[in-house]
Amino acid sequence: MPSEVPVHTWNLAGSRVGHAPSGTGNRHTFGGLTDHAFRLIPLLENGARAVWPWEAPASG
Repeated sequence: MPSEVPVHTWNLAGSRVGHAPSGTGNRHTFGGLTDHAFRLIPLLENGARAVWPWEAPASG
């Protein structure tokens, strides 16, 4: 897979070591799978800084 193509995978084995490199460039491995995990993809791809999906937005 070319490095410019985003790759998102899920480690369904729980907290064990991930099955692929993660956290650099377009490669990300998530620990566990929930409906909220899919909300992380656009944040990573856009480089956005935001609260985690399970956190309430700060009131202001």
